[in-house]
Order: sequence, then C-alpha cells, then structure tokens
Amino acid sequence: MEDRVEQDEPTQTTADGLTRLATSIVELLGEQAIDSRLGAKLLKRLEKEAKLVTELGPHQLDKAQKRSLREALEGLEHAVRQVDANLLVSANAKLRSTDESSSKKAKTKS
Repeated sequence: MEDRVEQDEPTQTTADGLTRLATSIVELLGEQAIDSRLGAKLLKRLEKEAKLVTELGPHQLDKAQKRSLREALEGLEHAVRQVDANLLVSANAKLRSTDESSSKKAKTKS
C-alpha cells in the first residue's frame, strides 16, 4: 500500500540530486565505506525514485538530464557489480592459498 501511495504523489527530488547521490554512492563503494549489499539496495531505491522523477518530477527533464541520470545509475550498477566481482576474486584467492598450505602440510606429514 505504501508503494502505491508513493507512486501516486509527485516527488520533490530532482534529476540532478539523484545523479549526485548516485555518484557519491559510487565513491563510497570505491572507498569501501559501504558494502555492495547496501549499494545494491540504494541502487534499487534510486531506480524507483528516478522513475518517479522522470514521470512526476517537479520539472520536465530534457534529453541531457535523462541521459545524465541514466549514466549515473548505470555507473552505480557497474560499481556494485565490480565490488562483488572483487570480493569473489579475493575469496577465491584465499581459498587457493588455504588449499595450497593444506596440501603442503599433508605432503610434509607423509
């Protein structure tokens, strides 16, 4: 019910505000100040808000504003995926080092 009410009412959020927020979140992800799960949740929320801004925002957006907003959200999505990929690579490297040290210990016991 809350989502329905939210979608029926105009938003005061601007495309520039969303673009700046998305850019800030990308920076925070890069600094590892927030994790990718939070980044993904924020991305979903920003995408919903972007839809409201484009449809019911305080001002009609021109092509440049729409493109800028879309590129900022795409950049955020890329940053979230990159952080996830980096975490997978790091976890895989840790597993390999653990496996190598375990196999070395097993060989020395033999």
